[in-house]
Amino acid sequence: MSVIVLVFALNLFGVFEISLPQSATRGVLGWTGAQGDVGSFFQGVFATVLATPCTAPFLGTALGFAFTQSPAIILSIFFAIAAGMSAPYLLLCAQPAWLRFLPKPGPWMVHMKQFMGFLLLATLLFLLYVLGAQRGLEGAIWASCFLLMIGVVCWMKGAFVLPTASVAKRSVVLVLMLVIVLASGIYFIGGKFHSTNIASANSQLHGDWQAFTPERLKTELEQGHSVFVDFTAAWCLTCKFNEANVLESGAVREAFQRHAIVKLKADWTNGDPVITKLLQQFGRPGVPLYVLYRGKSEEPIVFPELLTKSIILDKLETISRTVASQ
Repeated sequence: MSVIVLVFALNLFGVFEISLPQSATRGVLGWTGAQGDVGSFFQGVFATVLATPCTAPFLGTALGFAFTQSPAIILSIFFAIAAGMSAPYLLLCAQPAWLRFLPKPGPWMVHMKQFMGFLLLATLLFLLYVLGAQRGLEGAIWASCFLLMIGVVCWMKGAFVLPTASVAKRSVVLVLMLVIVLASGIYFIGGKFHSTNIASANSQLHGDWQAFTPERLKTELEQGHSVFVDFTAAWCLTCKFNEANVLESGAVREAFQRHAIVKLKADWTNGDPVITKLLQQFGRPGVPLYVLYRGKSEEPIVFPELLTKSIILDKLETISRTVASQ
């Protein structure tokens, strides 16, 4: 995903252009001349092809995220993409007068495209942060070295692989680009990056959080303790939001201490199979997941993916009243 985001950012900056072969473009253009529904369908296909350089930087990252999710989310994202791309055409066909509100083409379009490239670079910084959480600082550096080589290859494509260049020149540059990608991938990713140690989840724990293991959970429950398990990952933005605004807030931390809740953090950054099995048991395809175990024989409480302070505090008070009544 880091490579995809970087390539699309460089495309938006104008380092090179994403384009389809002329033969494919001519073929689709010929089909659009057909009459009836078939012609209308291929006109839509051709419009999508023409929009590829503009939409690819955003659809690429969206689809990269979608393919890591459940089938329902994958289909939902594809539906949202289709609805988003078709909605302007449907609205303007229904109300052609609204065309006067659209901005006129001009230099602002180039500036907007370049600005979007900086947003993609911000996404790249987040992905490098995730790599750092997974493989440490050294792993992030070696991954960045590989990304640097990808940037050089993109520059070569934009500078030398041009329609005006001779076939021989383009062939030599393409072969050199392939060699650089393969060699740097083998050296930086296959060698240096994979030789780095996977970052330990224990080193990232703060405060009174403790590392989750099934054995630790079982021991705490057998001792009669209530346990709150935070299933999280370094790349999960929702997890980070919940942690910063709810779980690490003063009121919630004080409530956990007052009710003697043991807090365990199950780090899924590197796809721990033990944690994956637990997620599946709760019917979740991934993180975040928040579970409060009230005791060995009690049914655990599963919290929603987006937490609020009131949700946590209310459940803790309910447990306290239940224990007091017993």
